[in-house]
Amino acid sequence: MIINGLGYLGVKVVDLADWISYATTLVGAEVVEQDDQQLKLRIDDQYSRINVIKADQPGLAYVGWDVGSEGSLQQAIAVVDELGISWREGTQEECQDRKVVKMIKLKDPGDNDIELFYGPSSGHKFRPSRDMGEFVTGDLGMGHVLFLTPNFDAIMEFYTRMGFAISEMIHMTALQGYAYFLHCNRRQHSLALGAAPHNAIGHLMLEIESVTDVGKAYDIAKYEGMNITMSMGQHVNDKVLSFYTQSPSGFDLELGAGGLVVEDPEDRTVVQYEDISFWGHHGGLRNRPAP
Repeated sequence: MIINGLGYLGVKVVDLADWISYATTLVGAEVVEQDDQQLKLRIDDQYSRINVIKADQPGLAYVGWDVGSEGSLQQAIAVVDELGISWREGTQEECQDRKVVKMIKLKDPGDNDIELFYGPSSGHKFRPSRDMGEFVTGDLGMGHVLFLTPNFDAIMEFYTRMGFAISEMIHMTALQGYAYFLHCNRRQHSLALGAAPHNAIGHLMLEIESVTDVGKAYDIAKYEGMNITMSMGQHVNDKVLSFYTQSPSGFDLELGAGGLVVEDPEDRTVVQYEDISFWGHHGGLRNRPAP
């Protein structure tokens, strides 16, 4: 493996106050830094996992993948060069902003701005903004992301060369084909990829330790009138019990609990499913349940 896990996200929003309200009311993240141009959100012992940037349009700014060491970073650079993808070293200011030792910046074949880094600032105290427990992170990484792109073969090659391996495929009627779910650590998947007409981030998933805390978040989303894009349900592949809301950056945020952890890589057998969920998750990419 070159990539060890999902490290952080940079996201864009027109009004920073929208993310402050969303993060503290629903997600439970801690605001650790704020000025008139950006704010930083903590969910565990790392300095920040979500960096929110003021911009003219909402969306994804960058995705940070943790490679763990200088040796792995050099392996990543070799792969990037072999694939003919241009890259540059992160500046001192960029590394200080992300609180990492070193990184490189590039675009993956899905036109996502990617940062491959090592040495995140850790050991900080996380203080949830609402009554809740911890998020599931550590060596499993921050969570997972879904990318959609018309350049499916190229993006699959990029991430498999970076060490990801297929966990399973799931047929999605909305995509008129299969989405692929890939792992790089013990988390059942840290990345999902789907073929689509346009490049986009589908969602970010954050896992909470307690199902009760997910249920409380679901109540908050309903009471506050938030845009619930997929109702509470349970996925077939990672067994997560979760729901989705639209974040202030335009893409969805999945909050869930009970994710499958695979301790032995030899236990992984690639399978395919015909729907994403056992039950629930109405809306979004969920297929119509069979009668």
